[in-house]
Amino acid sequence: MDTSTLLHDELKGSFAFFLEHTNLDPASPGFGLTVDSTKKRQTASIASVGFTLSAWVIAVERGFMPRQRAQQITRQTLHTLLHHASHHRGFFAHFLDIATGARIGKCEYSTIDTALCLNGVITAAAYFQDAEVTELAQQLLDRVDWPFIVFERDGITLFRMAYNPDKDGDYVNGAPGFIYRWGMAAEQKMMYLQAAEHVDPATARQLYHGFSRDIGLYDGQEIIINPGGNLFAYQFSEAWLDTARYLDPDGIDWFNNGRLASLANRSFCIEKAHEFPTYHANSWGISCGDSPWGYDVSGSTPSLEPPVPNGTVSILAALASLPFVPTETLAMMEHIYHQVPQLWGPYGFYESYNLAVVPPWYSNAIYAINKGCSMIMIENYLSGLIWNTYTNSPTIQKSLEILGFSRR
Repeated sequence: MDTSTLLHDELKGSFAFFLEHTNLDPASPGFGLTVDSTKKRQTASIASVGFTLSAWVIAVERGFMPRQRAQQITRQTLHTLLHHASHHRGFFAHFLDIATGARIGKCEYSTIDTALCLNGVITAAAYFQDAEVTELAQQLLDRVDWPFIVFERDGITLFRMAYNPDKDGDYVNGAPGFIYRWGMAAEQKMMYLQAAEHVDPATARQLYHGFSRDIGLYDGQEIIINPGGNLFAYQFSEAWLDTARYLDPDGIDWFNNGRLASLANRSFCIEKAHEFPTYHANSWGISCGDSPWGYDVSGSTPSLEPPVPNGTVSILAALASLPFVPTETLAMMEHIYHQVPQLWGPYGFYESYNLAVVPPWYSNAIYAINKGCSMIMIENYLSGLIWNTYTNSPTIQKSLEILGFSRR
């Protein structure tokens, strides 16, 4: 199979995944919600919905779904988000019952998962240019109480990471309420864009400059790193925002940062190949997702915390590096397709594999955020569709202006 066909089939498989794992029962209050993973079919993740809304945009452009049908699904999904999905001050519960939209257990109200959802909302509104979609999207964006999670620490303006009102709730350690903070460079950059119009401009700029820019080195070049060196943290915001065309207020090139981080991740795998047979030049990608031990979050150097490799390669995370390092990613993709057939299924590539355990382990699961990120990045590599749609939207253009981003 040639590279072009393989990319197309991966996109088509990704669409099939979202189509078959999203609640599309028109009578259901959970219409439009998508599973967190194939492992728990009744558990929806609010973050998954952001990728699903973007999937319908890709599907229309690729001819996988009629525009009228995609627009209808989008309208009803936004209605679900506005009226049925559990939220606190506009911040959605991380996990929802896929049939009802009710919060599952005592999970946190998550800022980053809400932001991932809203990236899909912004993309859908910009693409369909439909009055009802636009109105619903604006209501969702306006409902988020961004000042609620803003606070000062040692003279620095920061976002809280999550909120949980339950004493024994998820991530609660001690008194209930706010959970940790976004003080590091990671996947949350989209939050500053979404909040910019909903706090005063000075606060918006202080927030953007509030997270640390910790520096690591790859091949003598500086990378702004996240604490764990997790590959996904260089991809989630960049999947929607066209960082290839913009520099941030300080002249930071986030696209090149993602490129260097991808190369560093691959280099780390090559360095560890003598310890872990899964790792080599065409089998790399240390990130989050399925592993022999369940959901795992791993990373590579450079990082603030020493990484602990375990031999698991995230195929979908490596695929999401395609716009950053096309040559290396395409070589990896072709190798996996031809040499590791266990990783190809009805939805394209599965999550991951690990040859360092006995017996060798091959995932047969998919996490929606990983499949969604690789899907968007493949489409961006081929056409720039999601980058163009999201970045050129009125919401994001206004936010880029407020924060001081500049065109190259």
